[in-house]
Amino acid sequence: MSLTVDRANWGAKRATTTPLYRALARAGYVARGVLYAYMGYAAFQIALTQVPQRADQQQSLVVVSGFPLGRLILLAGVVSLAAYSLWGFIRAVYDPLRRGRDPVGIVTRLGFAWSGLTYAALLFFATALLTCGPSSQGDQVQQLAARLLAAPFGPLLTEGVGLVGVAAGLGQFVEAWRATFRRDEKRAEMSEAERKVTDFLGRAGFIARGVVFTLMGWFILLAGSHRDPHHAAGFTGTFTYLLSQPYGRLQLALVALGFIALGLHSVVLARFIRLPGDG
Repeated sequence: MSLTVDRANWGAKRATTTPLYRALARAGYVARGVLYAYMGYAAFQIALTQVPQRADQQQSLVVVSGFPLGRLILLAGVVSLAAYSLWGFIRAVYDPLRRGRDPVGIVTRLGFAWSGLTYAALLFFATALLTCGPSSQGDQVQQLAARLLAAPFGPLLTEGVGLVGVAAGLGQFVEAWRATFRRDEKRAEMSEAERKVTDFLGRAGFIARGVVFTLMGWFILLAGSHRDPHHAAGFTGTFTYLLSQPYGRLQLALVALGFIALGLHSVVLARFIRLPGDG
């Protein structure tokens, strides 16, 4: 059994070093960047107009599917999202970015696992969108909370997922503070100006995502403690919550700009990220 597991692990690691996978993973960073940039744009529109609208990753894919050659673009996105989702699990399990096993490293790797899960769910949505077309969708996080609550030990399980979400959100603040993402970049290939701009985009993006991920995790935790999935909220619900707070328009606008920065940072990483097998 142990030998079989070792062989599977070796096979998974080897697959990530192939030129094809590295190309797909870089394309995944571009796809992720487009999604976050659109979400930031939509959130900024909510801040300006104070009119709630869908501003999540699913809606980003729906918008892309309406472009000229939208289905072809969406097909490329499905392949890229699959590679990026796999990269999230690889970062969490095999730790190729060397985050370590100290508390900060574990929290960061939990964030990678959370990323893998969310992009796997997004991959299923994109596949359904490609094969069946757009359909009416509610809040995906509320639907997830409802499924978790219906499972054995549902409230406890839901609270556990919420805690993971909060930990992943707090990990984003640590990432922004330490700028550990710099270790993942081929900084020797960047100019000084490119390094400064990339650092600013990364820090701004991780702070914004830390705010949203922490709130989303907290809302899932509340859904578990109250045994009510309606307490959970996805990106759109979290943006709307921010809008309702004191100075809500300013808060939401800053988070929206952070998401746009994160999208731009992701596109930069498509060029400069250090992947397994890179020289």
